[in-house]
Amino acid sequence: MTTSVQIKDLSLNYGTVKVLDRLNLDIADGEFIVLLGPSGCGKSTLLNCIAGLLDVSEGQIHISGKNVTWEEPKDRGIGMVFQSYALYPQMTVERNLSFGLRVARMPKAEIEQRVKRAAEILQIEPLLKRKPVELSGGQRQRVAIGRALVRDVDVFLFDEPLSNLDAKLRNDLRVEIKRLHQRLKNTMIYVTHDQIEAMTLANRIAIMKNGVIQQLADPHTIYNKPTNLFVAGFIGSPSMNFFKGDLANGTFTTSGTAIPMGTYAFSGTPSGSAVLGIRPEHVEVGESARKMPFQFESEIEIVEPMGAETVAWTKLADQPLTLRADAEIDLQPGQKILVGFDPARGSVFNAESGNRI
Repeated sequence: MTTSVQIKDLSLNYGTVKVLDRLNLDIADGEFIVLLGPSGCGKSTLLNCIAGLLDVSEGQIHISGKNVTWEEPKDRGIGMVFQSYALYPQMTVERNLSFGLRVARMPKAEIEQRVKRAAEILQIEPLLKRKPVELSGGQRQRVAIGRALVRDVDVFLFDEPLSNLDAKLRNDLRVEIKRLHQRLKNTMIYVTHDQIEAMTLANRIAIMKNGVIQQLADPHTIYNKPTNLFVAGFIGSPSMNFFKGDLANGTFTTSGTAIPMGTYAFSGTPSGSAVLGIRPEHVEVGESARKMPFQFESEIEIVEPMGAETVAWTKLADQPLTLRADAEIDLQPGQKILVGFDPARGSVFNAESGNRI
């Protein structure tokens, strides 16, 4: 597997403040990797370091086997798409797309060919003679992507490119970006705080907190086997249910309720204070709950119909429990119902370290 981008022991400090802390990351050729995390976690800073827009304090950045740590952005072989479209308002779409190529004094025929190819891929051919003010938000973002596309580079960097769009446009353009990656097979590094974008676009997700990568894995692993409490709580909507308790002899006890953990795959035989996490969609109700290894009766408190599914709130041992059920199941506030889940589908964490056990 060829490495396209390699980050080695990268650190960035502002005075005594560590923004990135000895970060290592290998990105394969043609991979779509998403940097995900809350505001201030360092994801955009890392992207800007890769782009050459920020000077690193320590470490190295290699792109396509070349050490580019101190190279100018234009010499790194990257194309970048920003959150703001950053289009020249006085220029047509065609002139915006070709501007960088004209500055580089590329032959006119080559410029025309590249602009034509980018316009075809992004389906913006009818817009080439328009100016940015005549375009919708989604069309402007397509042009911004096209401006990176005409450079014909190996690595594309996206810094929250969809955050300025409304929900429907975000969904539509997200599909277009995924289609673009499948067609071009270029390496793409994508920054977002939106977990839906991350889960749907990425080959692998790097979840960041305080300048450190907490977990780097494919979306399925991130979702089903989060490495710590932070990752578990950050991914998922509604978020994972957490119950504090104690582990002993293969049983998790929370607020006096004993949950047999025989189906859970522990590494070793842990005991002591722990946290059990269960995702809302892994909680069953009614008849399907009878098939679960752990069952209990509870009262539905709040119901939120969501169309294809229903989100409801109840309690387990006096602790809040959120569940997601099929919309066909009739759930009403005040209703007593059988609830159950399989601990094998849960996640158990050490209460002190927060790490998965």
